[in-house]
Amino acid sequence: MHRFYILLALIAVTACSSSKNSGAADEYIVDCNNADGGQGFASDENYVKFVEAESANRVSADPCKSPELIAPATSIRLDVRTPPTFSFRATHASCGLNRTSAPVYGCLPRKAERSRWSKLVNGAVALLEGTAEAHCGAFSGENYFFRFKPSGENNPVYTAVLSVTAFTPDASIWQRALSGRSGQTLSLTIQRGVFFRSDINEGPYVQPQPYSFTVGP
Repeated sequence: MHRFYILLALIAVTACSSSKNSGAADEYIVDCNNADGGQGFASDENYVKFVEAESANRVSADPCKSPELIAPATSIRLDVRTPPTFSFRATHASCGLNRTSAPVYGCLPRKAERSRWSKLVNGAVALLEGTAEAHCGAFSGENYFFRFKPSGENNPVYTAVLSVTAFTPDASIWQRALSGRSGQTLSLTIQRGVFFRSDINEGPYVQPQPYSFTVGP
């Protein structure tokens, strides 16, 4: 009987941890609800994975495996009213990496037979995890965490989770983010994470030094 109560406690703890609100990005491009069949998507679940990786100090500053900004040039001033189109490479072209969007698999040892109790516990946890990810379902592929911060500050002014490498921010969201920041310097970082079944299997990778932009006029 005491095992039954242990199982209930485990379910309660897992449910609480799954329901923690880690915030949300300003935009998701392409949102899973609008993604075409077969197209990769971005979601709040993936955003949470990036936040958790950063909290656990798992983000690697890598000059090759991190995204490389192509446009716009950092010399331009960011227009508060009209967002530019941002485009970047998934990895730095100068490194000549052979990149695939699929996660890397290794050889796994054969699993030992689990007891009936172990199977029951793992089944309950899997059920709760499945419920937590029911919004968008499991995701495998690459996502990018795009973030602008004021120089010297920790709180971002604009964030987006992307499944694409070129996009234009929503004008109204962009205006709210940059309003009143004329003349300020913003630092841009782009993280790349390779996901497998909604967990980050490789990365995230970020450039060693952020890109620097000045808000217009």
